[in-house]
Amino acid sequence: MTAREHTSYREDIGAYLLGALTGPERRNFEQHLDECADCRAEIERLRPAADALPRSVEQIEPPPSLKSSLMKVVDSEARKRAGAPPRRSLWERLFPRGGLVRPALVAGVALAVGLLAGIGVAGLGGDGESTVAATVTGAQAQGARAELTIEDGAATLTASGLGEPSAGGVYKVWVLRPGEDAPRPNAVFLPDDRGSANVPVQGDLDAGDQVLVTPESNPQVTAPEGTPFISVSVPT
Repeated sequence: MTAREHTSYREDIGAYLLGALTGPERRNFEQHLDECADCRAEIERLRPAADALPRSVEQIEPPPSLKSSLMKVVDSEARKRAGAPPRRSLWERLFPRGGLVRPALVAGVALAVGLLAGIGVAGLGGDGESTVAATVTGAQAQGARAELTIEDGAATLTASGLGEPSAGGVYKVWVLRPGEDAPRPNAVFLPDDRGSANVPVQGDLDAGDQVLVTPESNPQVTAPEGTPFISVSVPT
């Protein structure tokens, strides 16, 4: 293996820990790990930060300017493999077209920056949080749990024990505000292989707002077609 190939795989460590590699990319990377002690050691050094981050990082909605600035850095450092299709940037892996939010992206921007810089991520905490248990009903309720964590109007929906949606389908988050007849589309997600998900709810929530989750075959729908199976209201 050439030094350039090794460098390329080493650049994939952050995406691997974030679960942002495609199936073929992950298999190729893991084959490389079988042969490369240096990358295995780096994975083990950074794994504690990756595992701890979803439990410790305060959830914030990144400003639009963040994507622009990160993309400039990615574009300036992007490389193309000779004779191969252009490599997707880490941003494209973490935020694929279509708005699908991967569960591993809880504070994904913060983790990506920390991993690419080669440093661990320190735990962050916050005061004034409130957590509200959600109601889970229907077929998906078997063993599933969900709750909404709210701080200063910003909220994160955390769920566990979720089954996979139907083939090609997704779970979609909606927000129904008091006095409105229909919920507004908010976020789209898939559970990880353990059936867990941590999904930042876009925009601030106010008292009385209701957060719903439906299974949808089309992530682009603007009105619920599936039946809500997760429901939680922001307390007054």
